Amino acid sequence: MFLFPLAYLGSFFYALTQMFKKQIEGFLIFVIVGLPIYINAMSVSFMYGFGRWIPLLQSFKEVAVLSACLLVATQIKQKPVLHIIDKLIIGFFVYTLLYVIVPIGSYTIIAKLMALKNLSFFCILYFIGRLCDKDQVNINKLFSFIVTVMLLAAMVVFGERILNQHLQSFTGFSDYNFYFFNTEASGNYGLLWTFETESTAKRFGSIFANPLEFASAIVMCLAIMLALISSKNNTEINKQVQTKINTLVTIGLIASFICIVLALSRAAFISYFLVIYVYGWIVENKRIVHFFHIIVAIIVLYVIYILEGDLYDFILNTITFQNESSLGHVLEWLDGINAIATQPWGLGLGESGRVSMTNQNNIGGENQFIIIGVQAGLLAMALYIYIYFKLIKTGLQQLKITAGKEWKIMLAIVLIKIGMFVPMFTAYIDSYMYLSYFSWFLSGYMINHIQNRQPIAA
Repeated sequence: MFLFPLAYLGSFFYALTQMFKKQIEGFLIFVIVGLPIYINAMSVSFMYGFGRWIPLLQSFKEVAVLSACLLVATQIKQKPVLHIIDKLIIGFFVYTLLYVIVPIGSYTIIAKLMALKNLSFFCILYFIGRLCDKDQVNINKLFSFIVTVMLLAAMVVFGERILNQHLQSFTGFSDYNFYFFNTEASGNYGLLWTFETESTAKRFGSIFANPLEFASAIVMCLAIMLALISSKNNTEINKQVQTKINTLVTIGLIASFICIVLALSRAAFISYFLVIYVYGWIVENKRIVHFFHIIVAIIVLYVIYILEGDLYDFILNTITFQNESSLGHVLEWLDGINAIATQPWGLGLGESGRVSMTNQNNIGGENQFIIIGVQAGLLAMALYIYIYFKLIKTGLQQLKITAGKEWKIMLAIVLIKIGMFVPMFTAYIDSYMYLSYFSWFLSGYMINHIQNRQPIAA
């Protein structure tokens, strides 16, 4: 278990060393290696008696982001020409920042600043990617690292399934959550309800904080793997390198499917196949599209005419929102929507999301869009949604006119954003640090290329 804090510390100090050498890739290595294991690194450190050091260890991710910001700031050689998405994200950040000052809500300024960090931190990550020296980033190398981390996570989840034991049962997970976040253990396995289904079947989270984050990370990795094996007039990668990448991705695709099944996240499971389906349309691969249609038809017929028992009930109750989990989501949505209807300008920072969850006074906390709306009102929610879909639209437009590695970046971010849309209705995706850090950096990196159209470094 000591490997978790060692890997976290090692990736952090490697990041600082590389950024001291003015290499932004160091920050991205920390994101890819250190953030998936963040909770396990913290909980194991706490279990080994290093509780006093936890606040310092927790701050390393912010130190890494601050260092990346300083590095990017020193590398700006001329005033950047702002893209429309740049302006929208600046507007979102400034607008939500005002909610720290205005006398709305019941929380202190410190608590509001914490809520602002949770709500608008993605803006900083976006601009790190947007303003960094894009030629320093070897995107194929980083994508391959993400696939490698997913394969390691797959090995762990296989072990969990074989032993029928959650990894988090051995890492001090529950004690850490109770001590630092006042979250008591729940469910039948001494962890949280999210580690099991309504029928008490175990959900596995591998090296991640929980099964839902694990499942979302798998969807992101799927999007990246599909981008890695795709090309459009790409002459920059020699055949030997491409063969190695294709082999890695082939293994990764098989492992990813097994992982998404073991994570048992319905929203992510839908997104997994949605990403493949959209990918088929984007690359104009009719075999993928037709195969998808055939498989869906077979599954529907099987469920309607053949399937019986608990699995049939599970699927039917999910679709009709009759099981406890689905019904719980609906009740949370209605609670949040009612709050937004009552206060269209928002209840104030911290009134929904992680701050209020820690104080066990949450409103509408199981939908990313509603969480934003409850805190900062309809305008902020609408602005966030517009930014989200503007990124997808921009990426789709650029796919028609780009090629090579730049095309891979556009494809990856389009598939990631589409893949994350369904899970955003049942979770606050930006609280998944690994996913949020990398996807928003990549979003900014995409606009970086659009505004500074030059060949990408190999």
